[in-house]
Amino acid sequence: MKDASTQIGKKLKELRKAHGYTQTYIASNIDVKQPTYQQYESGKRIPSTPIIYKLANFYGLTTDELLKLCIPLDNDIYYDAPEKTERTLEEAELSSYGSSKKFDKFSSDEIQMLFYFSKLSKEARREIIDFAKFKASQESK
Repeated sequence: MKDASTQIGKKLKELRKAHGYTQTYIASNIDVKQPTYQQYESGKRIPSTPIIYKLANFYGLTTDELLKLCIPLDNDIYYDAPEKTERTLEEAELSSYGSSKKFDKFSSDEIQMLFYFSKLSKEARREIIDFAKFKASQESK
């Protein structure tokens, strides 16, 4: 059991660092406290099934991709992948992002916008919204 929790912890830490996120940021997005998330990364605690789903959704991955990490975190490093794949982390995240039924009504461009929008800071999101309002007002003229 300790080996599994250590492996999951290492994978979560690698994934977090690859995205440049803090433990606090991830914890707040998956509805756990930062010390709890820190225990996941340190291997002192294994995330529950609902938390695994939240983590996978947060990164735009399937649970299989999250737990096996059959995606590159660095273009030269692959974890538990039987063969080298050319699929990048961004491609894996993006293709998984719109797989939920709630995205059925959106076009691929809209899904792509939501995917990248979700990665922005609050300030950057506000700038994008302001820009979209400006562009929409120009289109309607």
